Amino acid sequence: MERRRARRPPAHPLVLVVDGHADTRELYAEALRSSGFETETVDDVADAYARAWETHPDVIATEIPLSMDTGWKFIQDLQCDPRTRDIPVVVVTSQGQACVRARADQEGCAAFLLKPCLPDVLATTLREVLTIRVQVDDRIRTSH
Repeated sequence: MERRRARRPPAHPLVLVVDGHADTRELYAEALRSSGFETETVDDVADAYARAWETHPDVIATEIPLSMDTGWKFIQDLQCDPRTRDIPVVVVTSQGQACVRARADQEGCAAFLLKPCLPDVLATTLREVLTIRVQVDDRIRTSH
C-alpha cells in the first residue's frame, strides 16, 4: 500500500482580514505580511462576502462588530455557501462576554481571540488553524 505524504499549509497563506477599524485592519495586514502571509483587507461584511467568493482565502480573520447580528450572519453565510464553507474563520473581537465566545464555538469558528490582540498572536493562531485544517483534511482523505 502506498502511503500518502501529509500536506502542509501553504507557504504564504492568504488571509482575509475583516475589521471596521482602518488602523487595526492595516496593523494586522502589515504584521501578517511580515510573518509570511498574503493579505486582503475589507472594512465591512458586504465587501467581505464578495472578496471571500472572489479570492477564496485560506483563512478569514474577522471582528464581530457591535452590531453582532451582521457578524454572525456573515459567518453563517460563509458556512452555508459551498464556495466558502471550507474556509476557517477566526474571530478577533473586543466582545469578550462568555456568550460571544460560546456563539463563536456554536457557529464553528476555528478560533476566538480577544482584542487587543497582538499581531504575532494572531499570526501564530492562524498558522495553528491552518495546520489543524490540513491534518483534518488528510485524515478525511486517507479514511476513504
